[in-house]
Amino acid sequence: MKKEWLVIKEKETTVKVKTAKVEAVRSKDIVKKGYRVYKDGKIGISGAIGDVPMAQLEKDATENLMTDIAYPYALTGDKKDHRNYNASPMDAKTLLEETEAILAFFRESYPEFDYSEHLSVIEHSAWMQNTEGLDLKYEDAYFELALILKEIGGPNVFDGFLSYFGRSFDRAKFIEQSKAFMKGYLGKADLPEGDKLPVFFIGEDSFNGIFSRSLNGEIYSTGSSLFKGKLGETLFNEKLTLSIWKNPVQNFAPFFDREGMTYENDKLPLIQKGKFVSVFADKRTSDLYSLPYTGGATGDYDGLPVLTAPTLGFDVDTEDITQVLEGQKSILVVISSGGDFTTDGDYATPVQVSFLLEGTEIIGKLPEFNMRSNLYDMFGKDYIGTFESPYYIGEGAQLHGMWMKIN
Repeated sequence: MKKEWLVIKEKETTVKVKTAKVEAVRSKDIVKKGYRVYKDGKIGISGAIGDVPMAQLEKDATENLMTDIAYPYALTGDKKDHRNYNASPMDAKTLLEETEAILAFFRESYPEFDYSEHLSVIEHSAWMQNTEGLDLKYEDAYFELALILKEIGGPNVFDGFLSYFGRSFDRAKFIEQSKAFMKGYLGKADLPEGDKLPVFFIGEDSFNGIFSRSLNGEIYSTGSSLFKGKLGETLFNEKLTLSIWKNPVQNFAPFFDREGMTYENDKLPLIQKGKFVSVFADKRTSDLYSLPYTGGATGDYDGLPVLTAPTLGFDVDTEDITQVLEGQKSILVVISSGGDFTTDGDYATPVQVSFLLEGTEIIGKLPEFNMRSNLYDMFGKDYIGTFESPYYIGEGAQLHGMWMKIN
């Protein structure tokens, strides 16, 4: 009988903010343990929250072999890699001091707004081992800031958002960056003329879903992917490279998946220089559809590995926004809620909060508008590039630029 176990530790201190003042300080310290046993092509699983002895979890998992869940795949083994990305996280006292100082700045400098939400320090580790020689450990800690802005006396539920995410935090840099954003929130700007304008998204949340569905090995093999039948074809701009992204420096998550898969340089290209080169497939999907085993297994700590949506990441492919746009004014999207892609790849969304940019300088807040395009256009002929964020909003933050139809 082969055995595998996973220990996840999560420690978090959060300062809750309401009406621009500290409302509460909350802490949690959680240990989650999962155990799997494998015998005769079957898997038994158990799990618990808290410091439950591994011997008890092994006993429970062994008994659960009777559930007759098939898992006839070889375990990942003979691999050891321990990494710690932040051995000296911010302590609770410093977190509270930073919060008080930041709120004092906003109350004094921008009393027109109310501020709410949280600032947190999160410590996280994941340790996966098995009897086949697998020993993978990820440890990390990071600071998170999220403030919702609401104009006092204004009609809106919210009027803006400020955030930061990283292993270190420089309050002076954050305040300087916030001044630029607040200039935008307080100033008004008009949309540039034209039915099609350059638009920059902060991060990839708006389009990760469509890529995750379309690059899923099972969805592709059953003919439901937007990219069905196009493996090996060039679908997008030759600058674009999109990968399974397991580099903790940028995604603040373990460098291995739930089946112990790791990658050279912590990534595996799925779209390389515009060409569709691979789907992602866990062990079950690889076996069922005769696909290369490329990983991507997710799942709960106490559950079966499943294929849903691994973290995807874009290579930075363009350096200078100002140079690329050649004087053309552009739009920085801050909040766009309510839009999505259709099964054909068409995209439309309202934009609730955005800024007018000249180069990377924030000029003012734009009125609400709608925009639309298609995935193939957004990352094909209308793709401007993926840039390192010029704004102090988080480690590894990116901007994704493309021309969009505005209405």
